[in-house]
Amino acid sequence: MTPDKSTAKAFPNYTSGRIVADSELLNWPGIFVRRLRFPRQVDRFLVPATPEPLFSCVLSGTAAFRERDAGQDWIERQLTPGDLFVTHSKEPYELTWSSPAGKEIDTIVMHFAVDRFLSVLDQLFPGKREEIEVIDFFGRDEVATPLFHALAGMLEQRVPGSSPRVSAIGALMTAHLLEKYTHAAAAKPDYLGGLPIGKLRKLEAFVGESLNEEVSLDAMASVVELSPFHFSRVFKQTTGMTPLQFVTRERIARAQQLMRETSRSLIEIGMDVGYTSPSHFAQVFRRQVGVTPTEFRREL
Repeated sequence: MTPDKSTAKAFPNYTSGRIVADSELLNWPGIFVRRLRFPRQVDRFLVPATPEPLFSCVLSGTAAFRERDAGQDWIERQLTPGDLFVTHSKEPYELTWSSPAGKEIDTIVMHFAVDRFLSVLDQLFPGKREEIEVIDFFGRDEVATPLFHALAGMLEQRVPGSSPRVSAIGALMTAHLLEKYTHAAAAKPDYLGGLPIGKLRKLEAFVGESLNEEVSLDAMASVVELSPFHFSRVFKQTTGMTPLQFVTRERIARAQQLMRETSRSLIEIGMDVGYTSPSHFAQVFRRQVGVTPTEFRREL
C-alpha cells in the first residue's frame, strides 16, 4: 500500500513504472535520478509526498494524462516529449494515463536531496529559507530539457558519483529549479516570460471549458489580462507552444478521453472538441497522436 508520505530514497518502491536506471546504484551525491518506463495504461497511481522537491521530464512517448490532489477535480493534459513537471507537494496526489500502443512514456524523475537543495537556496536567497517555496509547474523549459537528456546519457554510461560531471550537473539543475520555479522567482518581472503559474492555471481552465467553441487569441489574452501581442510572446516563453498549439493539444486530449469513456461516434466527438469537419479532425488527431481516431479507438 502506498503511504501518503515517503522519501526520495524510497520513492522507487511506490512507482508504477519499471526502473531502467537509478543514480543510487552509482552513488550520485545530492540528487536522486531515475529513468522510468511506464506501462501503456496506468490507473489511479498514487504519488506519495516527499520532503525532496521533484523535477521530471518526458523523454519519449505520449499519453492522455490526468492528475489531481486527493479529493479534488482531475486536471487533464496531453503528454508529449519535452513536457516537464515541477512539484514539492506536501500531500499525495493521484495520476492516471493511457498511451497509444508503442508510445509508452519514458521519463526521467529527479529529486533533490534536502541538504543540497537548502545549501543552494541559501546561496541564491540568503536569509530567506523560510520564505522560499517551490511552485508547481507543467509545461516546457528549453534550458532544462537538454539537461535531462544529459542525465539520461550519464545514467546509461554509468557515470560514477565521484565524477565532477555529476556534481556540476546536480548543482546546475538545483540552481535552475530555484531560480525559475519558486515564489521568489515568480516575483521577478521576467519569470517564465511574465506569465505566473496562477494565470496559467486560470487559462487552462478557460480553454478546457471552451473546447467546443472557437477559442480566440483575444479571449485567451483577456483571461490573463494581457494584450494579444504580449500574451502570444509570454505564453510561448512559458510553455514552448503557441496559443494555437496549446488549444489543439487540449482538444485532442479531450477527444481521447471521450473515446475511452463513451461510445459516441467519432463525428460527434470531433464536433464536441471544436472540429466541424471530420476529415480535419482526423488529420489533426493523427498529427498529434500518431494514429487516426479510428485506429486509436480500435486499440483501446
